[in-house]
Amino acid sequence: MKPVWKWIIGIVVALLIVITIGAWYLSRHWKPILDTQLKEAIINSTDSLYLIAYDGLDFNLITGNASIKNLRLTADTARYAQMERLQQAPDNIYNVRIANLRIRQFHPRRILTERRLHIDDIVIDTPSIHVVSKYHAYNDTVTTERDERTLYQRISNILREVGVSRIALNDIHFKFSKKTDSTSNETELHNLNVLVSDILIDSLSQFDTTRFYHTRAIDIDMPGLRYETPDSFYYVSFDRLQIATLDKRLTLSGLKYAPRMSKAEYFKRKQQAKDMAVIAFPTIRLENIDLQRFVRNQKLYAGSLHIDSGTVAIANDLRYPKKPTNKIGKSPHQLLLKLKQPIKIDSVLLNNVDISYAEVSRKYKKEGVITFNRTSGVFRNVTNDSLALLQDQTMAADLTSYMMDTGKLDVEFTFDMLDERGGHTYKGTLGPMTGTHFNRILTPLLNAEVASANIKGLSFDVKADDHRARGSLRFDYNNMRLNLLTNDENGEQSSKKVISFLANSFIINDSNPDANGKYHTGRINYVRPESYSFFKTLWQSLLQGIKECAGISAEREQRLMNAAEEAKKASEKTGGFFKRVFGKKEP
Repeated sequence: MKPVWKWIIGIVVALLIVITIGAWYLSRHWKPILDTQLKEAIINSTDSLYLIAYDGLDFNLITGNASIKNLRLTADTARYAQMERLQQAPDNIYNVRIANLRIRQFHPRRILTERRLHIDDIVIDTPSIHVVSKYHAYNDTVTTERDERTLYQRISNILREVGVSRIALNDIHFKFSKKTDSTSNETELHNLNVLVSDILIDSLSQFDTTRFYHTRAIDIDMPGLRYETPDSFYYVSFDRLQIATLDKRLTLSGLKYAPRMSKAEYFKRKQQAKDMAVIAFPTIRLENIDLQRFVRNQKLYAGSLHIDSGTVAIANDLRYPKKPTNKIGKSPHQLLLKLKQPIKIDSVLLNNVDISYAEVSRKYKKEGVITFNRTSGVFRNVTNDSLALLQDQTMAADLTSYMMDTGKLDVEFTFDMLDERGGHTYKGTLGPMTGTHFNRILTPLLNAEVASANIKGLSFDVKADDHRARGSLRFDYNNMRLNLLTNDENGEQSSKKVISFLANSFIINDSNPDANGKYHTGRINYVRPESYSFFKTLWQSLLQGIKECAGISAEREQRLMNAAEEAKKASEKTGGFFKRVFGKKEP
């Protein structure tokens, strides 16, 4: 080997040794300097409210790695009490603990030569965040000067660029405590995972609309949560929540809203006939969310909400007393307007949702059920945002369902969101089906049954508001026969033949057109009682039209009731007479 190469190699080795020793020396002696500077920075920037502590701080200038163990950021309670006395305390204070924080390859050479900080990875293990919120009225009147500079403008004097390839927060425990003078409410989230990808802060990234607050993507994954409502009757739970900012998507799995007790126990505790709801959706997806708007104005704007399959089951028990309340102004679209959270969703899509309503009869003590199976369709322009409603004030719905899992029902709704009287319309058609399917609700509730009915089709067109529904209904059917039932001594049902005969022969048209070839169109002019809900009013208005098509006017209905009463009395008299004449005497 030539002497010149020996010199060169020797110099390089010597430089490496000097650099290594220098880096080791700086790493060893910078720790106390960093420790002092870090603690002073926290105290000065928070007006002595927060203190920082940790058990271990290690970094290596050669590898560009660093780590902190058992990091703690805590609020000084004595200082906070002093700030409260001075009316300077913030509403929220934070206590943070991090088991392990690791930084991999922060490239110190770039910081020195290019004023660019680039970090490959930051891993934060088991962070615990506790937010304590306490309202202070004086904060509502305090005005603070906002720093209107961008994040890049704030750091540009020190660094030209900051970039982090990946930040992983693993197994986050979050606790929020809301305190008042007399109570304290707490909400906790566990096992939350957050992955932040490609953070970039420079002169151009602040104008990059594809980034969400300087990040390329934030992925949040939260496991199941159960929340029990304050009234102690219901709970809300889900199995998993996922948020992806790159896709602008939120996915909720296993959502359920249900009572915390059985149906019988629910009504026993309520002691009134009040609807009980059980709602379950396996998957809900909110697509194309305007995240920037939500963070900036707290308005939830999204392109579409998808509800894929699920069930909505409503039940009531009329054996308990009803407590009538005024339902005017409480239709679904009016409740949407009263929602405090501003929302605008272009389309809400339902796919294969089963809806049912069950009711226990006060008189017959049995439960009847009506179902709307495989419900699918779309709601358009679902919004309560006043600015959006100025551009389009109509919410519309186009739905398809299968009544009693048989007859195809198509319904279109429109809602005038700015009409003070709650104006809306509904029109639709019911396809062919057999009338005996309705015995699942008629027999338990009315002690009657459809012996036969061939429903060819039904159509309706109604315009309504908070107080009245007007429209028309067409009902095509033939071979309709009804049986009015009675219970014998063993509790078994049998037909009231005389009353059924009178009803089928003189009161109800067995077909439409009737035997004389006359077609009956139902005229709807229904006045809504204040205690009737939106859906009950809708059903009663349609029932008014159905009765007219079947020939059941108010006068004929009264004649039916009178004839039934007379037939009952005659049956009791003749039955008693023959029983006395031919009946066996008791020993």
